[in-house]
Amino acid sequence: MNLRTQIALALWIIVGAAAIVVFGTLPSKVSGYQDFKPYYVGALALREGINPYEGDFGTVFTEAGRPLSNLSVWERAEPLLDTPAWLIFFEPFTLLEPATAYWAWAAFNLLCLGAALFLLIREIGPPGADGWTVAALMLLYPPIAINFWFAQSEVVLLLIFVLALRALGRRHDGAAGVILAAAALLRAYPLGMLGYLVARRNWRATVYFVAVCVIGSALAVALAGLRPVASFVRLAAPTSGTHIGGVLAGLLRHPANLNLGSFVQLVLGYRGWAPAAGLAVELLLAGFAFAATAALEDDPYGCGFSLWLVVVTMLSPVAWPQFLVCVVPLYVGIAAANHASNHPANHITALPRRVLNAAGASYVAALFMGGPLGFLSPALARSIAGHVHASYVLPAEAAFISLGCAYFAALWMTIAGAAPRATRARVQPARVKGGGAEGSRARLELGRDL
Repeated sequence: MNLRTQIALALWIIVGAAAIVVFGTLPSKVSGYQDFKPYYVGALALREGINPYEGDFGTVFTEAGRPLSNLSVWERAEPLLDTPAWLIFFEPFTLLEPATAYWAWAAFNLLCLGAALFLLIREIGPPGADGWTVAALMLLYPPIAINFWFAQSEVVLLLIFVLALRALGRRHDGAAGVILAAAALLRAYPLGMLGYLVARRNWRATVYFVAVCVIGSALAVALAGLRPVASFVRLAAPTSGTHIGGVLAGLLRHPANLNLGSFVQLVLGYRGWAPAAGLAVELLLAGFAFAATAALEDDPYGCGFSLWLVVVTMLSPVAWPQFLVCVVPLYVGIAAANHASNHPANHITALPRRVLNAAGASYVAALFMGGPLGFLSPALARSIAGHVHASYVLPAEAAFISLGCAYFAALWMTIAGAAPRATRARVQPARVKGGGAEGSRARLELGRDL
């Protein structure tokens, strides 16, 4: 057994222990079901013909028959921000009793996570023991544990993104457009992935994306009714990165909200012009991503795709720490590219050191997030309550630091993926210009290099 295999085996033993810890922290009582509550109650209300977007969640909870014990004060005050398509998707779980539905949802998330990692490693990940090592590190990634802890939906979204990346890699552009449109309909903020398709000039996928979004919206109106859909649109349209009607201000401000504009507004002291400045910074970073992605000739490791996953997370008006689950394809892509570059026979330029440093910093920063596999979990709650202390500044900021490092790692990797190809494109005519044996030999060498 070589060293790589020993490392992979050790990590998987740690994964087993971590799984026991994570699932041991899941609530045994209905009152502790976290974000499963709005999913279940909203879908149940919609199934019973109640508009889940009218009034606060406490009102909807009462109208739906109080299916999940009692609600906390802040749970009652919050509005429901899940899309009508998501509630329709979740309706089958409401056919079960709440406790059974909760564990069915946890099992479904576990299946989605396994499928996502299997497909991701098989499609773009490093082979052999290195692939097992990367998979173990991803399972130890704290946002994944937080997703299960809150009974959230990001693992499901991760599988959808991996399916889209797989379809793009196999040149099934229409299918990729349909899959990404499904993600947008279910969770709204992936609508920004349209920017990736346009930057790549993938017009077939773009047309399918737009068409399915239109058709899906019409189906949502047909299945849920016009009033709930209209109520959701009116409720979910924010006036700024720190204001959405009915949501506690502390949950929308930095560091609780990972929205980039929210961070800019904090830096600028929430002055009157701060929202405009935040929007300008968001557009600037999106512009860098667009330019870098547009220069890519090919995206074999999904670096451009992963860059846009980070961008749409940073630009989402509401972005929680568990949203970082969707950064997993970036880590796998960087690991795969670095593995390939370490083999001289592949003739692949080594990744710039700054890409590896930024990716490593992103992963390490995530270890300081709250949750079952993070450190100092009370820090985020304290910062939301308005208390500031040096001992938990880093944990409170850990998710945003991790996301920022992921942006730069993805951006630099995308630029590195575009630059060598541009150089080869300029050199190609000169290398194949000659005729006869020399020209044939030059063409063979060029083919081997490519």
